[in-house]
Amino acid sequence: MDRRDFLKTTSTVIAGATLAPGTLGGRPATATTGEGRMILPINRNWRYSKTFAQGAHGREFDDSGFDRVVIPHTNVRLSWHSFDDQTYEFVSIYRRRFKLPPEARGRHVFVDFEGVMTASTVWINGVKLGEYKGGYTPFSFDLTPHVDFGGENVLAIDVDSTERADIPPFGHQIDYLTFGGIYREVSLRIVPGTFIENVCAKPKDVLDGKPGLDVDCYLQQLEASREPLTLEVELRDGERAVAKATQRVAAAEATGEPAMHTVHLQGLGGIKLWDLEHRNLYVVQVRLLKGAQLVDRDTRAIGFPTPNLPIRGSR
Repeated sequence: MDRRDFLKTTSTVIAGATLAPGTLGGRPATATTGEGRMILPINRNWRYSKTFAQGAHGREFDDSGFDRVVIPHTNVRLSWHSFDDQTYEFVSIYRRRFKLPPEARGRHVFVDFEGVMTASTVWINGVKLGEYKGGYTPFSFDLTPHVDFGGENVLAIDVDSTERADIPPFGHQIDYLTFGGIYREVSLRIVPGTFIENVCAKPKDVLDGKPGLDVDCYLQQLEASREPLTLEVELRDGERAVAKATQRVAAAEATGEPAMHTVHLQGLGGIKLWDLEHRNLYVVQVRLLKGAQLVDRDTRAIGFPTPNLPIRGSR
């Protein structure tokens, strides 16, 4: 019996548990904000159709006949065993209407998908933004040039859940079931012209008694900065600050690619290591400052594992 048949005929299939509609994850149902950014979860109030409808990407399209669904969502609910994998292999469409808060005006708006199986073509107000291939990794699209800051917007996603040779795990490389749908959460991210695009915290020398931490901060500058900025990185254990370091960021012109700046935290005494029995976690807090003014901030939860492996936090 190969891997595919085994998964299809045993109770280890997790489609129902992982992709069941009507499930909400750990994010709050209201906006979370810092002075520099806003995160607006948009997991509720989606409209869904298993079949493509002409004009379904536009704002004026009548989607009242579509199903009402909540993200995370599966394109079809499956039994625990003995199903045909072609059952979930089709192209479906999701639509979500939204209005932006007044504070969004003058800022940049991104939509963040934590996971969609398996290829996603994203549209905003009838404008095609592009396709993302792969269901296991998060992705984002910039909505700013096409969003209506004062009225209603429509986000539409064509979800291709078929097996495609150009998308792993297919292409005759490995054998695996993928299922279909927007199976992880979705949010809008509203940020200033210069913001923290990503953070990667890498513990080092964890067995030496005084481990260190290298924090790669990826800064995206969609607008030119006329004066230097400061990156401030703090490692926290609950309410306690374990260590803090800062790094100057020179003024720069706008660019399409994020620039990496690494901040080093050294000699971290008393760090509790992470393993399967002792899941000790810390929080890395990154702040981007212009003088004393907070421009943006982001956080990652990390551990100091054995052996010495990097842990990448998620938004």
